[in-house]
Amino acid sequence: MKINVSSFNPLTADIRGNKERIIALLKAPAPVADLLLLPEAALCGCPLFDLFEDERLLKENASALKEIAKETQHTACVLGFQEKQGKEPVSAAAFLYKGKMTKIYDTETVEFKGKTLQIVLSDLENAPKLDADIILYIYARPYEKGNVAERLALLKKQAKKRGVPVVSCNLLGGGDGLIFDGLCAVANRKGELTLLGELFREHINTWDEEEKSAPLSYEADPRGEVLDALSFGLGDFVQKAGYSKVVFGLSGGLDSAITAVLAASALGGESVYAVSLPSYCTSDLSKSLAGQLARSLGINLEEVAVQPVLDGFKTAVGHISSHLQDKTEQQLQSRIRANLLLTLGREYGALPLSTDDLSELSVGSCVLYGDTVGRLLPLGDVFKTELYELAAYINQKREIIPQGIISRPPTSELRPNQKDEDTLPPYAVLDKIIPLYVAEQNTPAEIARKCKLPTEKVTEVCRLIDKADYKRTQTAPILKVTRRLFTDLQRPVIKKINL
Repeated sequence: MKINVSSFNPLTADIRGNKERIIALLKAPAPVADLLLLPEAALCGCPLFDLFEDERLLKENASALKEIAKETQHTACVLGFQEKQGKEPVSAAAFLYKGKMTKIYDTETVEFKGKTLQIVLSDLENAPKLDADIILYIYARPYEKGNVAERLALLKKQAKKRGVPVVSCNLLGGGDGLIFDGLCAVANRKGELTLLGELFREHINTWDEEEKSAPLSYEADPRGEVLDALSFGLGDFVQKAGYSKVVFGLSGGLDSAITAVLAASALGGESVYAVSLPSYCTSDLSKSLAGQLARSLGINLEEVAVQPVLDGFKTAVGHISSHLQDKTEQQLQSRIRANLLLTLGREYGALPLSTDDLSELSVGSCVLYGDTVGRLLPLGDVFKTELYELAAYINQKREIIPQGIISRPPTSELRPNQKDEDTLPPYAVLDKIIPLYVAEQNTPAEIARKCKLPTEKVTEVCRLIDKADYKRTQTAPILKVTRRLFTDLQRPVIKKINL
């Protein structure tokens, strides 16, 4: 038996478009196979959120399934869809062949060309062991750092335990910050990998039951895997939002540099519009480093001065406040930058990106409606210390990110000679405190003992985290690549946590 295992990237709620693409795969002349395997949620996309209960979508789903079934005269199809079971909407799978349909809500066996196929939806580990020749396992699990290896280990373990080949297929693509990697893999009855598809790319993998293959292994540098996930997630989000270009501020700092690398990788340098936004406190070094990076990546770089707009704002409020407070002026600069970027984005037809990282978001070291402005926040699930690791990986073969960007002290340059460490602990320390407080729910005193820090300093950081919740609720979607912190938590804005 030959099975085409498809790394399939649907557009959420676009039942008509997804249906037409599935039919095109069934009609494709090559590679010829007995069955086309598509992932969970292939017909409706993911995440649906409250559209999961939308009656119009569910009706369109049912109609589309019938049309797909008509095209299975020569090649059977297994795919995931949504429907109601009683009054409850559920994720389901369908086996389609010669116009007929078998629905599967958990696991079930079907007879096909002399073989018994066990179709498993979503949960292979807890699926019952049935009398089958081949297991077809479809699911929609978001990518998280390290979970590719975990899923492959589970696949091999279950194939060996059940004594039959397991053909697996994960969803590709994503939306609203989730990233699905499209992992397609097959493990034989001995628990050996015999097929391993490329991650983060839509393509067909053909598995031939009769063909003997040497065992495969999965080896990847975690930094490269995360960069691939972020680049794919960025490109997929931009394309599905109806854009082909992005715009963001290029400051000469590490966050915007890695954002530029991801955008250039995902879209091509010609589609990336970086903007230098200098004011009276912007150093010549920042402008020089931004230019070096732009040339290295082949991206567009414009310079738009903030100072004339800042002077205009000061004049406008001069009759109220003859001298703006330092923090007021800093926030005003950031919001002017944001307005200029949004204006250019509109003019270029480019999607605006925010360049903040997880460390900054955690403690509110960002300006609401300023540097938080954007349609997508690619680095919002990556700590600053992790960005240095990614930069080292990016520069392994040649210097893409200028060393001056990596070695200079982090700064937002909203006042002369400003450094992040003027008001925050070093990021190596801060990035230890944040997960201990948020994810592991330690008290400041416990964190202070573990990190060998003064309790007062830790308490101050914890208060910043609690205070910043109102900012995080208003940020753009964050590309999720970990199993932790604010991408998985919903914290109240109005609260008082006694520390």
